[in-house]
Amino acid sequence: MLVISRKINEAIVIDDTITVTILGVDGDKVKLGIVAPREMLILRGEIQQAVQEQVKIQESLAGENKPSALEGLRELLASEVEDAPQSECPA
Repeated sequence: MLVISRKINEAIVIDDTITVTILGVDGDKVKLGIVAPREMLILRGEIQQAVQEQVKIQESLAGENKPSALEGLRELLASEVEDAPQSECPA
């Protein structure tokens, strides 16, 4: 891992196509500006991890033709629905 110190309005350039600029620092949060080609996918780390987990689930389900795989997915979805906060619907 490369560690670089930068001040506000200073930037780093990656491969002549990506520029990351420090826009601000507020406590323990850093605001970054990223300029990159439009076709380049840029995700927050937690979103990337969620996408990878979803791909693993899809691959697992695609590889199994057993009803038990679908039942496991149904149970997982049902538990998430039960844990979700209930919203009130207007009558």
